[in-house]
Amino acid sequence: MKRRKILIIDDEFPAGYLIKINLEAEGYEAVLALSGEEALEKARTSAPDLITLDVLMPEMDGFAVLEALKRDEALNSIPVMMISVINGIRKKRGIQMGAVDYLFKPIDFDNLLDKIRGLEMDKSPP
Repeated sequence: MKRRKILIIDDEFPAGYLIKINLEAEGYEAVLALSGEEALEKARTSAPDLITLDVLMPEMDGFAVLEALKRDEALNSIPVMMISVINGIRKKRGIQMGAVDYLFKPIDFDNLLDKIRGLEMDKSPP
């Protein structure tokens, strides 16, 4: 069975890398992008099954990345989980824009894995 591929978008390398190594330890293939532009390029070239997307990033924030993903016919069906240190109205905005979930930092990896496993893309183990 094909390993599920997850694109992690986070401008802070330590945070993104921590998610990456934890997902790889669970059997997922994980790809890390450190900016919005890099994220869009990697989404096109790596064909992920899921994207985790940090909200607070310089130049192109998570909402701009999500909007670009949803406008692109080749990418708009990929589920996106937004991740942020900020809650409240931003969570509502992310969900309204098409994110499948909105999680808060610091990441609880058991919760993240439960959310990933609950998605349609992952009805079977990686």
